Amino acid sequence: MTRALLSLSLVLASASAHASDRFERPEPTGIEGNVDIVEKLNDPISRDLAFTDSNGRAVHLKDYLSGRPIVLSLVYYRCPVLCSLLLGGLAKAMHDLDWRLGREYDAVTVSIDPDETSAQANSARNGFLQALGQTAPDTRWTFLTGKSEAIDALAESVGFQFHKLDGRREFAHAAALFVLTPDGRISRYLYGVEFPPRQLKSALFEAASGRVGTSFERLILRCYRYNPSTKRYQLFITRYYRAGGIVLLLAVGTLLGLLWRRDLRGART
Repeated sequence: MTRALLSLSLVLASASAHASDRFERPEPTGIEGNVDIVEKLNDPISRDLAFTDSNGRAVHLKDYLSGRPIVLSLVYYRCPVLCSLLLGGLAKAMHDLDWRLGREYDAVTVSIDPDETSAQANSARNGFLQALGQTAPDTRWTFLTGKSEAIDALAESVGFQFHKLDGRREFAHAAALFVLTPDGRISRYLYGVEFPPRQLKSALFEAASGRVGTSFERLILRCYRYNPSTKRYQLFITRYYRAGGIVLLLAVGTLLGLLWRRDLRGART
């Protein structure tokens, strides 16, 4: 019996360690080379910067501050790999999200290449909207192009560092999303090219300062906390996994100790 309980304790210890590791294991951020992102949480973006939308119309960033949180992405539409992965990951997350684009939040994508045109922005927009499963012309995922001055000012305001590769029409840059509050302040950075819907929803909920979502959603989302070391939202319940595992191991250890003492006394007798 003692041997069986010892085996059980080892299994429980392994399961507890696995559960904690499964929730806490950091994931790659997608940042490579000598480019980086300098976080500027709570700083406002440059609201008056002028850009051109995918229909060729002159717009300003403040035109998109409509009382909802915004998912901002900085990419370039000719990007061969990373930008497509980033936008594809965003489209997948928004598709699986139970919040509706244009109702609870908006999305804005800006090209960092001043040579790109509104036609290229429109082509990229159509492709990713199709992946999202939305084709309506008024869908609130905006794709913009602009001049160097406006691009650099926006990148500076969110801490997005990038540079053009010598002799190539490519840019070195990081992979991240910027979640903005309804009034245009930086609420959260989400790194990588894959964004679990629950994490994206937590960031949007946080950016909205509780102005969207039901009471039940607020209760559920409070179970998530942002971990600065991993740059991701994680279940607050992980600490209970640890505490529960320690308590369980102590209880099993105490029981094994009592059984060992009983066996020892029986052997002496």
